[in-house]
Amino acid sequence: MSSAVSHKIDDYESLLVALQNVLGVVVTDEQRSHLVERVEPLLSAYKLDSLANLAEKLQEEASDVRTDVLDVITQRQSSWTISPEIKNVLHNYILGQLAEKARIWVVGCGQGQLAYSIAMEIASFEQKTGEAKNFELMATDLLSVDIKQAERATYSAQQLMMLNNEFKKLYVTMDSKGESGQIKNTIRQSVYFSACNLTSSIPVMGAMDLIICQEALVYFSNGVRAGIVQQFTELLKSGGILLSGHNQVIPVGQGLERVTHPEGLFYRQKS
Repeated sequence: MSSAVSHKIDDYESLLVALQNVLGVVVTDEQRSHLVERVEPLLSAYKLDSLANLAEKLQEEASDVRTDVLDVITQRQSSWTISPEIKNVLHNYILGQLAEKARIWVVGCGQGQLAYSIAMEIASFEQKTGEAKNFELMATDLLSVDIKQAERATYSAQQLMMLNNEFKKLYVTMDSKGESGQIKNTIRQSVYFSACNLTSSIPVMGAMDLIICQEALVYFSNGVRAGIVQQFTELLKSGGILLSGHNQVIPVGQGLERVTHPEGLFYRQKS
């Protein structure tokens, strides 16, 4: 637990307890070494003297504090990368099975990169098959500031480095200096973004044909994860599909079944 500021072990433990009891976040042994450096800026921002004070603030139902803590704890680097397992089953099975105008929800889109990557994969699929599916694509993440960045759809050259070069040529317009690029309207206008806190009641979004949750659940306790997955299940249409990254354990309960398909693993609404 290295930090420029010394913190009492008891304060640290009280914060761990509050994170699990209030937010449903389990900090693993591997993540604990980075916990203090992630939350320390919040002590200054909220004029708190210790980690124990932050734990108390969490328990006071201060929604702004809870949102900020949840963000810094579960913060992931925004990425264009779709896991090979998800990409394979999407291209070779799911996209072909989905009806025209099917509704797709991308959970944990970061600053838009993951959602735009999926939109590009869909465009590539449509080009190869000659089918115009006209899917409705929705994407969410926790912070409104990230959602605003996603809607702007403008990224630095460094941020664009990890985007597939073919997709970059097809779907990104670089500025005259090559310092930043904007996602072209054909992709940009195909995605609707909104903020969503998975630990609260998920906003009314309408029934979904496909939910893609690549890694947004990895930090949550089993109980909280089960509650979120249950909400996913209730949002899915009968026969609807949940796609999850392999680093997430998905509890299969009432209404959801695990399907091991030749093209990959997914979960299906069975009611």
